[in-house]
Amino acid sequence: MINMDLFWKSTARGDHLKLYSPEHIIALSLILGIIIFMFISKDKLSTIETKRKVGRILACVLFLQTFFLHFWFFDSGTFSLQESLPLYLCRITSILCIFMILKENFSFFEIIYFWGLGGATQALLTPDTGGFQFPHWIYIQFFIAHGGILISIFFMMIAYEYKPNLNSLKRTFKYSYVYLFIVFIINYLVGGNYSYLRTKPLTPTVLDYLPIYPYYIPIMVIGMFLIFFVLYIPFIKTDVMGKKSNKSTDN
Repeated sequence: MINMDLFWKSTARGDHLKLYSPEHIIALSLILGIIIFMFISKDKLSTIETKRKVGRILACVLFLQTFFLHFWFFDSGTFSLQESLPLYLCRITSILCIFMILKENFSFFEIIYFWGLGGATQALLTPDTGGFQFPHWIYIQFFIAHGGILISIFFMMIAYEYKPNLNSLKRTFKYSYVYLFIVFIINYLVGGNYSYLRTKPLTPTVLDYLPIYPYYIPIMVIGMFLIFFVLYIPFIKTDVMGKKSNKSTDN
C-alpha cells in the first residue's frame, strides 16, 4: 500500500534526482518502450477506430496529470505565481497536445513537434523534479507529462502520418519568439523563473556549461533554435520532394 505521506507530502526531501539512477532508467525505458510498441503496431494503430480510441486515452492521461498537478499545488499550499502557472514550455506543450489529439490538428502538431521533442527530451534526460523522489506524485507527474508529450508526437506521426515541413519550422520560430517575450514580461512582473529566463535550474543541465545570468540567455535561445533546425533535418528531403511533386502536378 502506498504511504500517502511519501506520495502527496508538500515538502521535498531536498536532494535532487540522481541522473540515470535505476528509477530514472526505468522511467525512460517505459516511455521508449511505448514509442517502440507504437511503431511495431503501426498498421493497427493507423485504423480510424484504434487511433481515435488511443488518442482519447492519451488526451485523458495528459488532462488528468495537468489537473492533479495543479490540484496538488493548491492542496499542499505550495501554489505560487512564481512557479505554479502553466507557463513552462513543456507545461504549455502538454496542454496543447490534448487539443492536437482530440482535434486531429496539424497546426498544433507542427509547433508541438519542435517544442516537444526539443524540450521534453532534454527534460527527461536531465529531469528537474523539484527535489521530489519516487514514489511522490510530482516525480510521477513529471515523467507522465514529459513522456506523454513524446508519446503524443510519435502517435500523431505514426497514426496520422503527420510530418513537419519548412513552414512548420518558420511558424515555430515565430511563436517561440512570442512565447519568450511574454514569459520574460511575466517573470519580471511576478518574480518567476519560467523557462529559466532568470536563473539556471538547480539540477544538472547543459546550461551549467554556459556563462552566468544574463549572458547564458541569448546562447540558450540560439541553441534552442539550432535544435529546432536539427529536428527538421530528417524531413528536408521529403519536404523538397513533396514541393517538386506539387509543382509537377500543377503544371
